[in-house]
Amino acid sequence: MCGQYGSRRLAVPLVCIGLLLPAGGLSQQPTAEEIDELAARAMETFQTPGIAIGVVQGGELVYAKGHGVREIGRSDPVDPDTIFQIASLTKAFTAAALGILVDEGKLDWDDPVIDSLPEFRMYDPWVTREFTIRDLLTHRSGLGIGAGDLLVWPQAKSSREDIIRAMRYLEPETSFRTAYAYDNLLYAIAGEVVRAVSGVAWEDFVEERIMHRLGMSQCRSLRDRVEDNPNRATPHMVVDGELETTFFSGGGATAAAGAINCNISGLARWAAMHLAGGVLPDGGRLLSEDTHAELWEPVTLRPVRDQAREHGRTHFNAYSLGWGLKDFYGYLHVSHGGALQGMTSHIGLLPEMDVAVIALCNQWSPAPAAVTSEILSAYIADTPEDWVEILASARAERSDEAQKAVAEAFANRDADSTPSLPLEKYVGTYRDPWYGDVFVDRGEDGLAMRFSRSELLTGPLEHFQHDTFIARWLERSLHGDAYVTFTLGADGEVEAIRMKKFSPDTDFSFDFHHLDLRRVVEQ
Repeated sequence: MCGQYGSRRLAVPLVCIGLLLPAGGLSQQPTAEEIDELAARAMETFQTPGIAIGVVQGGELVYAKGHGVREIGRSDPVDPDTIFQIASLTKAFTAAALGILVDEGKLDWDDPVIDSLPEFRMYDPWVTREFTIRDLLTHRSGLGIGAGDLLVWPQAKSSREDIIRAMRYLEPETSFRTAYAYDNLLYAIAGEVVRAVSGVAWEDFVEERIMHRLGMSQCRSLRDRVEDNPNRATPHMVVDGELETTFFSGGGATAAAGAINCNISGLARWAAMHLAGGVLPDGGRLLSEDTHAELWEPVTLRPVRDQAREHGRTHFNAYSLGWGLKDFYGYLHVSHGGALQGMTSHIGLLPEMDVAVIALCNQWSPAPAAVTSEILSAYIADTPEDWVEILASARAERSDEAQKAVAEAFANRDADSTPSLPLEKYVGTYRDPWYGDVFVDRGEDGLAMRFSRSELLTGPLEHFQHDTFIARWLERSLHGDAYVTFTLGADGEVEAIRMKKFSPDTDFSFDFHHLDLRRVVEQ
């Protein structure tokens, strides 16, 4: 019995039977057995403990299944109702929430943000005046990639007011509206616009006005709202080659950028609504036809990667309102990925084929993107590509390049150099205008660093060369070590710190290079 949306209600999924191909190849209208084999191959390739996959076609949930376990060392299986953190898939929900307010006549996409949030400020006063609701959602602010993410990552303690205050101190890297650079903080501010305009907090608005209306009964806007659900996946990271559980992250001040917790059962309803152009399961509308079309209108151009050009026949790549757009084997491909500590997700839709694929996993892994790409390509390509192999090869290449860069840095350093000053001279409080305080301490084994907003960013400073050290965070699952360079003033005393990521493979949310840490001189 294939479940229906529609007038359209969701029931138990079933896949129509077709010819089974060898592992690595899918037939058109891929069968359950083929998708099962794809899931197993992706899990093995990417060292993933569990993955849940859903396929929606023609308003029906034609495949919904979990594979593997929710946590290593335990036998609890992943199923279509298992809750995952969906991370940045949340962004499309925030865009839809604003779309509902547009339909109600309470705002317009091109309204200035300061009309809703008078306290909002960007670095440039002209940009502040011109910055619109559309700009909050389209990654064209002029800021660098991940600018300010250290306010909230990893597990950093900041309020939404802290984020709004910080924006005025973040210097742009490009001109306004001229380049794409992914951000999270502006989506947090978009969530505050929802609150200011509707009078309802973002987390409540999304649950009441979107999830409830779609029948996403087990999905919640915040992680602490699913803690009583026993069917939750645990995040995992690979540390020193071994898979291990890690901490839950996300939520709080940047909830509107990536806090939703959901499952295949719920996201299938979300995908079906979008494939239907904003139509709800009961035949009503969540979004007007015009507003839904606006969500998928290209705004910010993005580069086309060689990988996409070669394997997906992609010629254009853009970002709209909470969604990525590209051509994929000649068809419009609407998608978004998400990643938090130990969790990754991906959703891909082919509106012209009336099909969507969702994949959620409990490991920091390309597995979800590989699965959605391979299944979607089977619907339209004459000879579908092996996207598991494509993304595995790309990841291996990036890892090799990062390791070479690290090795080259060590080979070229001045290993015989020493710090300019005795170590106690580096001890102190260093302050950045948008982040706040970072502390350098002296212990028995040398210097150590700790960040005021995040207890996880604590660790020893290993001397690299001259006045540059490497911060080795005690929480090794972060994969976020950083260079720490002390600069001296004219008086020969330490004046400031500049930081940058240690490995090119470090996630962009470790935006250490945006910090301008100046030593606080005690009066």
